[in-house]
Amino acid sequence: MVTADNLNLDVLELIFAFISGNDLVAVSSVSKSFLAGVIPCLYATVSFTAKHAKRYRPDSEGGMISPFLTLRNHPDLAVHVRHIAIHCAPFIAAGQVYPKFLSETADALKACKNLTSFVCGPRIIPSLLVSLQEKERLQDVHIYAALTTTQGEMLQQITTLRSLTLDYPTWNVVDSLTRWAPSLQRTLSHLTIFMSQEVNDILLEALLPLLPRLLGLHVIGCSKAPHTVVIKACYNTHPFENAPPPSLFCTPTITLPSLRHLAIDVRPTSDITAVTMSSLFVSLTSLSTLVLKFADRQLPIWSSVIDLIAPSDGFTMPLKRLALMDCAVSIDMVGKLSSKCKDLEMLEIPLPIKEIRAFTTAISGLKELHTLTDVGDAHASHGPRATLARNDVRYMMQECVNLRTIVSDGRMWTGRPDYVFGVMAKPQRYKANATQHWFSPLKEYSYPS
Repeated sequence: MVTADNLNLDVLELIFAFISGNDLVAVSSVSKSFLAGVIPCLYATVSFTAKHAKRYRPDSEGGMISPFLTLRNHPDLAVHVRHIAIHCAPFIAAGQVYPKFLSETADALKACKNLTSFVCGPRIIPSLLVSLQEKERLQDVHIYAALTTTQGEMLQQITTLRSLTLDYPTWNVVDSLTRWAPSLQRTLSHLTIFMSQEVNDILLEALLPLLPRLLGLHVIGCSKAPHTVVIKACYNTHPFENAPPPSLFCTPTITLPSLRHLAIDVRPTSDITAVTMSSLFVSLTSLSTLVLKFADRQLPIWSSVIDLIAPSDGFTMPLKRLALMDCAVSIDMVGKLSSKCKDLEMLEIPLPIKEIRAFTTAISGLKELHTLTDVGDAHASHGPRATLARNDVRYMMQECVNLRTIVSDGRMWTGRPDYVFGVMAKPQRYKANATQHWFSPLKEYSYPS
């Protein structure tokens, strides 16, 4: 007789792939066979956050140990690890990380032979560079790149990357990019450089021709590389269709018919930004993701920006994901967007909690919408901010036929059909990824291989 305990481990692994979070831990306590079947899913992703850092103490001092100590002591578990994300490091004192934590993490990284992605937000990457070597499956790296020349040379030994994100890179790292690029030209498709004073037009024009497979480029917070410099460097590498050569002193008129993801930090007082956006939006026939972040949250969203997203000529933009951050959006504007972007699947917008019924009516025409995220800031206005109630969530999910996930106020509401109540909505805690930049595409809308 077939029971849950004598099912083949491959079958159990397929079942447990649909479970996540604390449910995986609960399943591992059921029986020995369940434990054996859940281990690959349980250890596939290992993260260390601020919550863990606050409670961390070396095992000799009591307190919570790190997951990396477990991996170091049990290399048989480390082979299942595919993703490691270190969002915070435990400090003994200001600026001094526990040496034992660094040792445990370095040893665990060595044992993780099948690692595919690595994220390290704190400034501890120099201690881990040796352990990152010889990772043949490593494809995605996101690090705080404050490195010396020698450390930068060690980083260049990683040659299998498809996605590379460098936060606050020092001049040594920026200078080494042109020497690193030939080793990455067959694989790298996504490059992000965040907050660097060393990136300029000379570097970009030398670097981009060395990366022929590059599909995504983010140069953010680099004062010597404004949008005109980036567009010019891209034009010189892969000339845009029907585009005249751009100049650093005028806004280039370009067409990007193949562009899929666009993120813009909008400056409402800048006329040149409006002109640039007008030229960019003309031929975005393949755009699936649009993210707009506004410099002043107190100003209403431009009517002209909405007109660009949703032109009045009857044309429907093929957007799947739209995010409007740090701005005020009226109900009328939401209705206008809904009528023009009918294929939206994900919408990130400040929710007007006090006008939630009118807002729901405005978005009810989005038949493909399945995820709604509230990006309103509780500190944007004085006084307490109204929160989304369960009845409001149920009402929204009933009116929007495919809406099943709503994220608001640190909670993620998930809904399922119910014969009695129409929709049952269940909340759980939600915390956004601290190392995910606002301008980065989500994994499901990332660039193809």
